[in-house]
Amino acid sequence: MSTNSFFNDSRTVDKFSQSFGDRVRFGEILAPYVAYRVGGPADILVFPKNEADLNRISELSLELGLPITIIGTGTNLLVRDEGIRGITVSLLQAFQQIESLDSTPSGTYLVRSGGGVGKPELLEWAVKRGLTGLEFSAGVPGTIGGGIFMNAGTKYGCYGDILREIRLYDFESGARQLKTQQSQFGYREQKLVSGSLVLWTLFELKMGDSVTIRREVDRIIAERAEKQPLDYPSCGSTFKNPEGLSAGRLIERAGLKGLQIGGAVISEKHANFILNRENAKAQDILDLIDVIKKKVREQFSVELECEVIILGSAQ
Repeated sequence: MSTNSFFNDSRTVDKFSQSFGDRVRFGEILAPYVAYRVGGPADILVFPKNEADLNRISELSLELGLPITIIGTGTNLLVRDEGIRGITVSLLQAFQQIESLDSTPSGTYLVRSGGGVGKPELLEWAVKRGLTGLEFSAGVPGTIGGGIFMNAGTKYGCYGDILREIRLYDFESGARQLKTQQSQFGYREQKLVSGSLVLWTLFELKMGDSVTIRREVDRIIAERAEKQPLDYPSCGSTFKNPEGLSAGRLIERAGLKGLQIGGAVISEKHANFILNRENAKAQDILDLIDVIKKKVREQFSVELECEVIILGSAQ
């Protein structure tokens, strides 16, 4: 156990250590926990295993006046170099069960997945059982919980299309369970989760042929590899596509492909990807984001909106 200048309150350290043992760390650098491989320290990094752990985190947050930040597995996050104050919650050790429930009268199958299950893991589970409906997620990293939060998807579909029920945990009001509708989901957004944590989801899938499903998954993964830069750390698409437009094409038309600041560079292969090519700092990526937004606004009168979520606050 160690502390640093960001956090050295021994009373708080003792309380968290007594509650979570080796599942809590202090002053832990977050770069290894996020896809971008950048980011400063978390005052307190906790790895809960169940709802009881979440309740204890909530109690300590209230008692000690500490804010809570959820990072999941960090595939769509950019953590600032200054790190995250208060309590940071990682789902690397939690809510990772998958179970198949009974078929429905319409012939579909209900599958319950924990929010901490990896998207590739759930897809592989479904393919082996001949269940179709998750092919859109082929090659998409991260957890199911993060996928719901962002309504992650591709041109082939999104999680909102197949989600039927969800259990959420709010650190102020506790757990709640609700039915879902497609109207509650939009392009890279949803109206359910807000600041809550996804405990589990209920998806409606259909029976198909494993060989055919596998072939489609392999095709989509190959397509992604051909069009997207996957050889350096990134968070995938940096900006949402404006309605009727392509963010990547706008950035390319602005002449920004290959632009580098520090260790971060705008991909030559796909301009909507900012890559950590040479041990970038978070600020390098933030500076590129600012340049892109400014240039696209000046040249095309389009305001780009970040798809990547920026956490932490500059000092």
